[in-house]
Amino acid sequence: MSSSQFLHPGDALPSAVIAASKNRKIAFLVGSPLSMQESADAPQVPGVSGMVALIREHIPVELQARFDAEREHNKPNEYQWAMRFLQGRGDKTAAEKVVREAVLRARLDRKKDGVATDEQLDQDYLGWALPPATEHLGKLLVERADTFGPVLTTNFDPLISASIKMAGGDFHRTIVVDDSPFGHTTVSRNSTHIVHLHGYWRQSATLHTSVQIARERKRVAAELIQLLQDHTFVVVGYGGWDDIFTQTLGTIDGDRHKDVDILWAFFNNEEDAILEARYRTLFEKVSNLRGNTGLRCYKGINCHQFFPELRKQLGASSAFTPAVQSTVRPSAVDVGATSKGTIPTASTPPQTTVTPTPVPSAPEISAAPPAAKDSHSKPTSSKALPFAAAALIVAGMAAVWPSASKGVNNDVIVIPPPRNLRTVQPQPSTNSPLPAGGTLKTVRQQHQVAPASDAERGTRVSQLPWGRYAFIPMSAVPTYNADTSIYGPIREGIELHRARTDGSLYLVGFADASTIAALAYPRPAPIVISPTPSGGRTQVASIPVSRLATAEVRMDADTRVLVLHLN
Repeated sequence: MSSSQFLHPGDALPSAVIAASKNRKIAFLVGSPLSMQESADAPQVPGVSGMVALIREHIPVELQARFDAEREHNKPNEYQWAMRFLQGRGDKTAAEKVVREAVLRARLDRKKDGVATDEQLDQDYLGWALPPATEHLGKLLVERADTFGPVLTTNFDPLISASIKMAGGDFHRTIVVDDSPFGHTTVSRNSTHIVHLHGYWRQSATLHTSVQIARERKRVAAELIQLLQDHTFVVVGYGGWDDIFTQTLGTIDGDRHKDVDILWAFFNNEEDAILEARYRTLFEKVSNLRGNTGLRCYKGINCHQFFPELRKQLGASSAFTPAVQSTVRPSAVDVGATSKGTIPTASTPPQTTVTPTPVPSAPEISAAPPAAKDSHSKPTSSKALPFAAAALIVAGMAAVWPSASKGVNNDVIVIPPPRNLRTVQPQPSTNSPLPAGGTLKTVRQQHQVAPASDAERGTRVSQLPWGRYAFIPMSAVPTYNADTSIYGPIREGIELHRARTDGSLYLVGFADASTIAALAYPRPAPIVISPTPSGGRTQVASIPVSRLATAEVRMDADTRVLVLHLN
């Protein structure tokens, strides 16, 4: 049967996805093109040619001539061949070393990463260069969490996870390298399940060669069949390796599995006969689906254009203000600072939970903090405020004010209040500002704190002694709790003081005059602080952690700032 009977033009795919989404949820299977930039010189995970070149660098010099000679005879599957060549001549972890180096090439600024651990880099979401396809996929998964997800990928990198976090969402990651079921994972309503079918870049085995990826995995296949029957699958940037996914498609019976609906995007925009010849092996494997509407194929799909176009046709441009304007930057990510939410950044310390804490997205703002007016709330008298605050604390809830940014929809996720070591008392109404306006030295004297010792650094907030101060990354503030790790001086680190007199905790940073003045009010506008003096932020602000409701990391011009919402 000629492929011309079921190949469709690329511009038809967004309409097909939208139509399918009206009947059931959309799942994605994505591959390596989503980790590659459109610009060859941008930070990115290398493609096939780049990976083969990287593998060659790990081959002993005396064997590189042989590698080059044999490569010419293995062009059709040169990546798998190259990995097999390396694994047969290197140590046991040779492939994992190559994968790690390849993934870290997608870091925005390797020099600034310093001595951060792989775990810290993995969770430093704003430190990754997101290609357009991955960036818009993440936004799509957050904006339409009830419509899109899960995401299956053969990639080893954390870029999809980072894109979801940067868009203000949450994810749960499952790594599948053996025959383990994964479909029964329970995730929260606004969380996306990401399944890495070939392993992950750290603390995981990775599958590369034909022997590894083609081995039988019956439990995984059963999970895939269930997903295929419950979702419409959109396949983008995936060439149809002889792996568990294509094997599973080959076992599907077109009559027994009538609910299967697969929309497969091909990059090549060639004549049907040429494209069919190029993917003949794949089409032969899925021949049982070609004769019906279970498999619809689309040609000429550039993933970096498809996902933005899909969002556009879904109306995302008018319903959602992007949290990120550009993903390839010298050292930081363009994020605004008015909406209430959290976006992690910098070097995030190791976390104890498997599923990351939800973090909302953030549209752009000006350098000045937004007005204190809450357009969605009724006026509250100063007399009633302490009682209302006490009720919130007893109920264990975080106060999150609606965003003042026009056009922002569902971009706020409530984060529990910080779990401090002492009972949090409601902040009384007062006309006296918190300790501010002096120097770091004077504020440290007011709190009677000295630097944490070497032994105390790297421990948790709960272990910080009274009369000590340490630093926590800006990215750790949005999910701050008693288990948050503390450090010595670090790039973009916010000082954390534990007062000697009563053990109270304070976040200390630099603010402008309007922010200092706002701290005198019981219900201030969002407070903007930075870890170092910048622009008009030259006064030191000391903010009790007990007042923290939510936090978010933003970019204000060229400065990364922390936006705090207080009780």
